[in-house]
Amino acid sequence: MANFVKIVVFGALNAGKTTFLERASKRKLSMKGSYEGMTTSLDFTQLNYNGKTVHLFTTPGHRRFDFMWEVLAKGMNGAILLIDSTVGITEVDREIEGLIESKGVPYVIAVNKSDLANLSLEIVREGLGISAKVPVIPTSAIYGGGVEEVLHRLMELENERRGTEQGIE
Repeated sequence: MANFVKIVVFGALNAGKTTFLERASKRKLSMKGSYEGMTTSLDFTQLNYNGKTVHLFTTPGHRRFDFMWEVLAKGMNGAILLIDSTVGITEVDREIEGLIESKGVPYVIAVNKSDLANLSLEIVREGLGISAKVPVIPTSAIYGGGVEEVLHRLMELENERRGTEQGIE
């Protein structure tokens, strides 16, 4: 069994993916391109979680790079979809959720920027059409609220999935 996990953080433009990654890894990313405050590159970092190396990637949020969603999703063990609570559910969010769902991996919805707007978690569930089994967690990547909870919950789901695949329940 591999001792690493690949997690991809998806989200629309300016949802807070880079900030989420920096907060999760507890370090600033040194090689990030930006223009007018928005990241213009994909991001990568790794961290240790209970003895496992976690490779964290972010997808570009710009619509013109949507082909990269599929590329980065290849081989992922889990996903995080960041929803910008100041914008609400968008068509891009729905499309990304459909892609993640089609991959059959565990995922968590992080309702980001909850320090700026209170987007109802039930509205998120209804807007994305997701079951109650998918965790929906409010986050504030800039202040760190909920970030560790998202990672912890996703890793729990991934461990459950791996245990089931190996016949361990």
